Amino acid sequence: MHRFAILFSILLAIVAYYLNNEVVFEVAKLFSDIFISLLKLISLPLVFLSIVSTISGLKDSIEIKTLLKKTLFYTLLTTIIAAFVALSFYLLMDPVRKNFISNTIESVSDGNYNYFSYLKSLIPSNFVQVFLENNVIGSILIAFLMGGAVISLSREKQDILHQVFSALFDALLKIAQGLLKFIPLAVWSFITCFLHELKGGSEFHSLLWYFACIMSANFVQAFLVLPLLIWYKGISPIQTLKGVMPALTLAFFSKSSSATLPTTIDCVQNKLKVPKKLSSFILPICTTINMNACAAFILITVMFVAEMNGHTFSLSEMFIWIFLATGAAIGNAGVPMGCYFMATSYLVSMNVPLYIMGLILPIYTIIDMCETAINVWSDVCVTQIINKECKGET
Repeated sequence: MHRFAILFSILLAIVAYYLNNEVVFEVAKLFSDIFISLLKLISLPLVFLSIVSTISGLKDSIEIKTLLKKTLFYTLLTTIIAAFVALSFYLLMDPVRKNFISNTIESVSDGNYNYFSYLKSLIPSNFVQVFLENNVIGSILIAFLMGGAVISLSREKQDILHQVFSALFDALLKIAQGLLKFIPLAVWSFITCFLHELKGGSEFHSLLWYFACIMSANFVQAFLVLPLLIWYKGISPIQTLKGVMPALTLAFFSKSSSATLPTTIDCVQNKLKVPKKLSSFILPICTTINMNACAAFILITVMFVAEMNGHTFSLSEMFIWIFLATGAAIGNAGVPMGCYFMATSYLVSMNVPLYIMGLILPIYTIIDMCETAINVWSDVCVTQIINKECKGET
């Protein structure tokens, strides 16, 4: 029903464009501005609380530490590779196509822009200031420090703080879910404004290249990188894929790694014969932090939107974004449109206009479906690798 509402919104936007009524355009501009403001309002706290609530819920023991180290290692490895693949496709396909961009787009950077000074400024010196300035990296740093501190406390205090952070996260999640109900209205307003301000077909052309870039990077990660990785470890990619096909199908249509988790665990335990103590520990963690496709989306989206607004990146800055996208991807599972919110937060912190993020909304549903399936597939691959290594150690 939601997808039909979005399609209907796009049709209404086209109708509004041909009506050429200035009042309609003003109303659309009002709704688009309100939606962007609400995105800014919840995106950073949502990311912060998702990371803190995840880390604070981890339990401490020697066996868990060993499994956790392996899980974190392969999660970071596959996510960094996904971000690198995304950057490679971005450079190869050049979705912005600078020669197509309208000269009316205003640059958000100048010749004196110092990227390393920008990174230095992101290290927080004040807890509250981080949120006032939309400092994404600073909030992530505080989230990891806070989460790490919580799990070092006594079990009783850890449980109390975990419940507090989880409750705050759930409350903010309710706000996010309420906001998502207005996506059809947001799509109508963004598309109407876009068509009204469109000077030619260049932006459509760039959006098509952007979509192709993201899908290509994700398909290479899913059908080449991950299969090669588990094949190198002596695991059959085909048998693994067959065993978890029900979970991947559910992930694709549900667009939720968390909702798919019970099915994923069932497939991994009963069809791939991974011990319960491994699958029940590794998969929930991977569902939370192993976000290969999310890292690819964040990297490509941030660079695309920034460059469409006149921002430029040097090659070294692009490689830095591999690690920024990897860090941002952690903790996004369970957040509706989590990758979208994180990319938005980064752009806000860079003072990049969010106009183009509104244009990405209509195609984000398709991207999200593919990304969720790829994330679950990556979770399964990581679980298979760790299971193989644990067998070799016994």
